[in-house]
This record gives sequence, C-alpha cells and structure tokens, in this order.
Amino acid sequence: MRPPRIAAAWSGVEKTGSDADLLLVRNEWEESSTSPALKLAIAAVLVVGVAAIGFSWYTYQHGHTLVTAERNQRVADEAAFRAQLNALRRHDASVSGTIQSIETKQQNLAPLAKRVLKSVFTVFSDQELGTGFVAWQDDSSTYVLTARHVIVHNLGGYVTLQRAGGGAWQGEIMAEDAKNDLAVIRLDGHPAGAVPLWQKPLRTPPAPGDSLLLVGSPYGLSGTVTKGIVSRVTSSVIQTDASANPGNSGGPAVDGSGNIVGVVVARINPSLGSGLTFAVPIARVCERLRSC
Repeated sequence: MRPPRIAAAWSGVEKTGSDADLLLVRNEWEESSTSPALKLAIAAVLVVGVAAIGFSWYTYQHGHTLVTAERNQRVADEAAFRAQLNALRRHDASVSGTIQSIETKQQNLAPLAKRVLKSVFTVFSDQELGTGFVAWQDDSSTYVLTARHVIVHNLGGYVTLQRAGGGAWQGEIMAEDAKNDLAVIRLDGHPAGAVPLWQKPLRTPPAPGDSLLLVGSPYGLSGTVTKGIVSRVTSSVIQTDASANPGNSGGPAVDGSGNIVGVVVARINPSLGSGLTFAVPIARVCERLRSC
C-alpha cells in the first residue's frame, strides 16, 4: 500500500492527468467539428433532407391535384351523361306522342274519307275520264279542280260530273293552266253535301313521311280511296307511294288532318316502276286559276 500522503498526491496526479486528457479530447472535437469538410458534409445532408421533404410534399400535392381533377372530371362526365339521358327521354316521349298522333289520325281515315267523298266527282270529257273535287264556292256557283289533261281535248267546253252517291251535273270549263296541268270547272248552284275542300286557300306543303289519302275514280270506279305516305316534296311536285291509276287524275291528295295538299296529275308506267304517284302542290292553283 501507498502511504496516505503519497496516495493523495498520486490521486491528485491521476485526477489532473484525466482532466487534461478530457480537455484535449474536447478541444480536438471542437476543432474537428468546426472544420470546413464537416460543415460541408452537414450542410449537404441538410440540403438533401430538405430536398427530399420538398419532393415528397410536391409529389403528394401533385397526386392530390390529379386525383381531385379526375374526380371533378368524373362528376362533370356523369352530369353530362345524365343531361343527355334526360334529353333522350324527352325526345323519346316526343316521338312517342307523334307516333300516337299519327296512329290516331290513321285510325280516323275512314271518317275523313267519308267526308271527302261527298265532294269528289268523276269527270267525263268526251273520250277522257278523270276526277275532280269541289275546291271552293261563291254565292251562285261551285268550282271544281281537276287535271288539265282530263279536259284538254274537250270540244264543247262542257263536261259531265257524277258522284259516287248518285246524281249528275253539267260543268263548264272555266280556266286552264297548261304549265301546272290544272283546270277549273264551274257548276251552277251547290250540290247537296258537297262541302268545299279548299274554301280557304291553305298553302302549307306536306312533309316527307306524312300520311296521304288519294280519292278518285280509277278506271271509272268512283269513290275509290287509297292511302300512302309522302315520299318527296319540291316546289312543283309531291311524290307519294299511294296507289293511283288512269281515272285518278284530278283527284285530291288529302293529308291526315283533312287538308288538301295537292291535285293528282300523273303516275309512273307500271312497266317502268311502281309506287310512284305525283300531285301538283295545291299552292300552284294560286298562280293562274284562283286569286289567293
């Protein structure tokens, strides 16, 4: 054992040596921690860390923006789809209503034909045969429209008119329109039940797809009614698939509402085709035969 004094001194020396070592280590650490290389390394680590955090935040925000934009686009697409669907439903309802209206009119063609027939006549003109209908009346006379080619070869200026329900009248050829193949025949008085079909000169043309009723006397068979649709409309002609034959010329073309839309003037020779009948638009009467 060391003596007490020596032990104390030695202990002081050990303590002093230890403190010196610690001080030396601390100084070395401080010197090393303030070295440029370490500062640069720490700065680089901090920059990389901040950059990583910034990139992560940008990635998050960008992804969030894309998701939000996609969600909004889907919402907009769904709204547009619903609007289109509602429009289609409204259109379907409108089409259904139109179809029902057309079907109703077609179902009512029998009463319409019965009314029109009272005003339609078979026209006998020398060797020609055709059809005419009461278009308008004044106080003393009845005016019948027909096709000009039915009466063009008449020599006396008068024709005979007969009605399916019976009765015969003599009519005077009043005016002709060679350009439109139309003519007007005047009757004295007012045949019973023969209501004017064009007293008010309506001039609205039909449209393709409209139903059409033709009334006439094909081959002298008075009171014949055929039905079809309007195939084509121009300013000078109405084309229909309603059947017509010799004797129908001059007869009325009537729409589903009972309006006169044309005067039958021609058909295609069966050897050349079928389903093609032509009528002159009723508005053409206003050019030379009636003041409209």
